[in-house]
Amino acid sequence: MSQTSIIKKINNANRSAKIIGGLVCIVFAILIAIGLLPQHTKYYLASKNVFATPTDSYKNDQFYRGKTYSIYDWFAENSDGRFYLCPAEDEDGNDAYLIVYMPKKFESKADKVMEQTWEYLETGDESLLKESINCRGYIDDINPKTMVYLNEYFDLAQAPASVRNQVADKMFVMVPMQKVLLSEASLYIFLELVLLVCGLGLILMSFSKKHLKKIDSRLARESLTSSDLDAEFQTPLLQFGSIYVSDKHVVTATMTPQILTIADVVWMYPNKVNQVNSKPIHQAVFFTKNHECLRFVVKDENQAEALCRAVHEKQPRALYGYVIENSQMYYSNFDVLVDQVYNQAGSTETPPEMNNANETDKEEQV
Repeated sequence: MSQTSIIKKINNANRSAKIIGGLVCIVFAILIAIGLLPQHTKYYLASKNVFATPTDSYKNDQFYRGKTYSIYDWFAENSDGRFYLCPAEDEDGNDAYLIVYMPKKFESKADKVMEQTWEYLETGDESLLKESINCRGYIDDINPKTMVYLNEYFDLAQAPASVRNQVADKMFVMVPMQKVLLSEASLYIFLELVLLVCGLGLILMSFSKKHLKKIDSRLARESLTSSDLDAEFQTPLLQFGSIYVSDKHVVTATMTPQILTIADVVWMYPNKVNQVNSKPIHQAVFFTKNHECLRFVVKDENQAEALCRAVHEKQPRALYGYVIENSQMYYSNFDVLVDQVYNQAGSTETPPEMNNANETDKEEQV
């Protein structure tokens, strides 16, 4: 078997898992943005100023920024807002009028903008254009009833037909951000942000080595370092997927690495967990003198058996197999078990109570 750096493999597995997890989160966030929140996404991504866009190019449901320093007047209102006439231009640069619906919250500022607009028209002094209204919104058709009110307004103002013909065919509806945030889509927006933060966080964390702290702490109990572990696994005895076996340890090179000290094992057995409508999960289960239980998931029953036997060869006085006698020994006579495994280790024969003829797998149902 070729030489390998177990720490490097753990780092690579950790980095790959976090990068993949991060990308999955980001992809889900994008899918939510595209599939579930098309209107809200367009709202936040709107960049063009509707007042600087030719009126001939307006299309329904397009979202724009709406920023203007000029409002001529308002001609109609409802319980939620008013309809205003604002200056715009067509694609040939000719003056045009854009109907803009503004919610009530803009009413006070709109009055100030209208006042400065008329002062500017009288004096031509652009320095008077200080107040502005800034809001995002969308293009929509003009309601026939709205056109009735507009024509009544033009009639009162005795506006010529040339002025009426300058009104754009579409109108702009301003939508305050508070309304978007408080809409029923807020939950999806929050979920989208959480997924983006988690995705970016996982990708950034992939360059960290915090996952090694648990291994370093575990090795410190044996006065070992990660370099010692690397040296030990330069030529591992066995490998089952991401599980590596040496003379002294079993290690998983995964995102959440496990490390088992073979000399600490007092009981082991291959295990099969049956799942409804799915393949069973095969494990090699190890109990230690420190009351730890480590489960190593493997491909099949043969690998579970092979991993247990590999460890048992290095720790022959440990209990093997899941039978009632072994379970009672571990859970009810633990001190006796430890004494048999370690204090009687000078014997060359396996104690009778540890040599189980019936070494059957334990099966669990889930």
